[in-house]
Amino acid sequence: MAYEKTVLSLNSDGHSLAKQEAALRRGGFTVISVSSAIQARFEIEMGRCGIFLTSYITPLAIYSDLASLFRRSCADGLIVFITKRGDTIPDADLLLLNEEAPEAVVQRIRAEREQKQKAS
Repeated sequence: MAYEKTVLSLNSDGHSLAKQEAALRRGGFTVISVSSAIQARFEIEMGRCGIFLTSYITPLAIYSDLASLFRRSCADGLIVFITKRGDTIPDADLLLLNEEAPEAVVQRIRAEREQKQKAS
């Protein structure tokens, strides 16, 4: 997959996911940070997706719509959701707590990616 190290980050307020985005960049990932669902939809439809990252500040209705589009457009991609309380989020491959160290987020994404590749 050409975009397996590309992260599409829906960071609506511009700072909620800044630490995770910076850690991912340091970890060798390319991060496309968008601030709206329309921008996220465009990137997904263009096929530039390996990992979709969003958080609790994204309304669940918007998240569900984007997650469904991501699954159709990027069948091998990962959906990562950063939560405050460890909620159950539909369609997420990986749920992470907001309090987790950004470097731990990178390690968990890599481990999930490897596990998914072995399964296919």
